[in-house]
Amino acid sequence: MDSLRLNLERGEILLDRLLKDGVGIAHDCGGTRACASCLVVVREGVECLNAASEDELDMLDRSGAATPGTRLACLVSGAGECLIEIPRDDTPVHAAMLPVSVSERAAKHFAAQLAKHPGAVAVRLVVESSGCSGHGYRVEPVDTVRDEDSVFESSGVQVVVDAASLPYLQGATVDVVQEGPGRRVSFDNPNARENCGCGESFGV
Repeated sequence: MDSLRLNLERGEILLDRLLKDGVGIAHDCGGTRACASCLVVVREGVECLNAASEDELDMLDRSGAATPGTRLACLVSGAGECLIEIPRDDTPVHAAMLPVSVSERAAKHFAAQLAKHPGAVAVRLVVESSGCSGHGYRVEPVDTVRDEDSVFESSGVQVVVDAASLPYLQGATVDVVQEGPGRRVSFDNPNARENCGCGESFGV
């Protein structure tokens, strides 16, 4: 397990705080309280947190969680310092922030795409559940950079990555390859342990 000490603001949801800080934690339902993937173990500071509801206890029971102090991060809130452990899953963990870079060829391509969208200020890279290998990429122009986004400047293009996608993209290089008459965005991603034959998804 990976240990983490943090100080929650009053009423702050633990899952929101972890994602805001770029911590890799599973949240298959997107934090809508429809699964039990965001398991954490509270080691210290239990008194600072809300008590588990009957619904949460039921979800923990159905998930087979047996470790004392196990909670669902999407249902934990409170105010104060706590020490938690996150069970290791397939989310990449990095000791330090690794930049996301863009090749010159991709930068020219993205600059041309942004020029077609008045008001667009950056290219957003998103990793989402998709494809036969489990994860897929989405690339889109955006006109707003959110507070929780990580921003990378590469080859004159601003690239933004949301907190949930960041662990899967750190250290990646984005390129554009020519395929027949069209072009395709490609990723040289050190976090990908396997790639789908179709090239549209990857596993970690």
